[in-house]
Amino acid sequence: MTHSIEEHQGYRHVGHVLGVDLDMTTVVGPVLRRAVADGEPVVVACPEAVAAAVLATLEGVGDVYVAPTDPLDDRPPAALAAIAELVDARAPGEGRRLHLVTGPGGPHTDPAVWMQTEALLNHVLAERPVDHICLLGPLGAGPAAGTGPVVDVDAVVHATHPWLLTEVGTVRNPAYRPPAELLREVQRASVPDPLEETEPTLSVVDMEDMRALRRALTRVLADSSLSADAAQDFVLAIDEVTANASEHGIPPVDVRLWCTPERLLCAVTDRGAAFDDPLVGYGPAHGDMAVGGMGLWLARRSVDSLTAAPADDSGDGCTVRLVVHA
Repeated sequence: MTHSIEEHQGYRHVGHVLGVDLDMTTVVGPVLRRAVADGEPVVVACPEAVAAAVLATLEGVGDVYVAPTDPLDDRPPAALAAIAELVDARAPGEGRRLHLVTGPGGPHTDPAVWMQTEALLNHVLAERPVDHICLLGPLGAGPAAGTGPVVDVDAVVHATHPWLLTEVGTVRNPAYRPPAELLREVQRASVPDPLEETEPTLSVVDMEDMRALRRALTRVLADSSLSADAAQDFVLAIDEVTANASEHGIPPVDVRLWCTPERLLCAVTDRGAAFDDPLVGYGPAHGDMAVGGMGLWLARRSVDSLTAAPADDSGDGCTVRLVVHA
């Protein structure tokens, strides 16, 4: 049974798993042709072959903009910001809606990271008047076709998209889960990190001097597998999180760093309460920069993953974990 989505005025995240023949003409095409007929703009940000198939369904008519995909393939916080900037730049105004088509693709092969990105789109773009058709690879493929672990695409689609585009039209998705709920579950599954069972490369207990910490981090990361720029970004992220722990948490603040050729992990622990909002630091900007939100926003853009959890099983303290894939 199809449902009208006209009453939903904000962001409409519509998921669609592409078949092996891309099924653009029969499924995606009618939705976009209807938008063009209504005089509403269409933005296509897809890999070249998929973009060509999308454009073919429009027969070269209407207000269609093909956007570069490189910014959308960055780390999740940067990719989310790039999508928001793209939407704002092409917003039609005057009560009309923008129609955005993205995917499939992206370099991230970690299913948890991919699911979090899809979930966060519903938060970051919540107030934008956008119909977003999110194309995903065939069932069983990873977010980047042919790479990484096998991922149940269907499960990701149903967990992160309030709407589904099917052969019978756009339908409500009863399996959709709110971003905060889903992110809490994904993050709990990754705690503690296996690296924490090993000896840390650097350990600073009861940190008192931020400048000394930055110097120590810089020295250690100079011998790591990170580039100089990536190391500097990682130090910035750790600095922001440590400053938040010092200002908003309860001392002492401990900083531990693990470095391997493949991955780097930093755990910042204080004795205050763990913050329970996995959306903080992602936007939207208004109302999101209190209680360390600006620092977390800066830190998220410099690492591949940033999560917060109680420091121990009793729920005491807070540990923020920052991960960079080398």
